[in-house]
Amino acid sequence: MSTPSVPDNRARAFCAALAEETSGMSAGSWRMLDTVASRMRLGFFEVEAIAKDCARRGWTQLAADTVRLKEEGRAVVLQGRRA
Repeated sequence: MSTPSVPDNRARAFCAALAEETSGMSAGSWRMLDTVASRMRLGFFEVEAIAKDCARRGWTQLAADTVRLKEEGRAVVLQGRRA
């Protein structure tokens, strides 16, 4: 089994932080990117780049400065919790 890359780890951490912000894994709830940035203790632009990566992966949906966790992202978080 291969080790996840840094972008993979950051994308998974973003989904986990977003899940925590949306009351324990509720897919579909929108949150501000700056709220997730604060939870991750990262800068806004860094988190914005990670959010765009997650959206390309199909894990989140991004609209302006807000983001929501899709079912695919929720599954990624749950998979990480089982590992």
